[in-house]
Amino acid sequence: MIRLGCAVMAGFVMAGPGLAEDVRLEVARDSVIGTYQAADGAGPAVLLLHGFTGTRDELAIEGTDDFVFTRFARALTAAGMPSLRIDFRGSGDSLEMPWEETTFSTQIEDAIAAIDWMAARPEIEGREIAVIGWSQGGLVAAFLAEARPELDGVVLLNPVTAPLDTYGGLFGPEVMAAGMEAAPTVPVSFSLPWGVEMELNGAFFHEIAESDPVGAISRYPGPALVIVGTEDDLVIPQPDMGQRVLDARSNTDDRLDLMEMDHVFNVFTGPETLDQVIAVTIPWLAGL
Repeated sequence: MIRLGCAVMAGFVMAGPGLAEDVRLEVARDSVIGTYQAADGAGPAVLLLHGFTGTRDELAIEGTDDFVFTRFARALTAAGMPSLRIDFRGSGDSLEMPWEETTFSTQIEDAIAAIDWMAARPEIEGREIAVIGWSQGGLVAAFLAEARPELDGVVLLNPVTAPLDTYGGLFGPEVMAAGMEAAPTVPVSFSLPWGVEMELNGAFFHEIAESDPVGAISRYPGPALVIVGTEDDLVIPQPDMGQRVLDARSNTDDRLDLMEMDHVFNVFTGPETLDQVIAVTIPWLAGL
């Protein structure tokens, strides 16, 4: 089971089954805002980690009033699994730290604090605890698993496993070069391919070159489920990197699923593919 770390905890209030409760975690004198959803079954408690530029609810699903992680959380609750989804510092409602200061390291800190917060909940005591990380959240989940090897399971959904390839393709060579040359606290301005303008400090770019999520997850002894899309052209190279994750590990309970989907589970056309992902993930978590 998970050991309690040094996170400072706030918002510690019991929630009834199925009820969503907003919580606040204190991390490095900043606040991480999350939503905790209780459940009264015997399944594991699950932490959900969002992707780059995402939020704790994640993307809207076409043709519904739902979002990727709200839909996931509701399915977890129905299966008897409580969940916590957080906004990394700089994202969503966790805005005491500016977005440009976010790095892989700050997000890993947030995830560790969230796991320790969950482990301290009276209704989670004695349960397994698992993590689901999507995209950059998958990278964070890999390092979280290395830092908290007591985790009972890790689910990586279209995870960033080769940061230089992924962010090099996303940002382009000129932005990458500027970021690598910038001092850690100096912001670099750029636009994403879909038109979003932003700034990130040099520290973010430096960690791209230094981070090895495959190495991190290889040192996690527990089981891992990896689900990747054969049509994912954002986190690259997929689906090859999904197999590389498993090849780096030695746990016979690991599982790799390839699905005909893009990076966002085809949610711009509806919920059907995401529901398939959920239908694979829930029984796997129930078997921990």
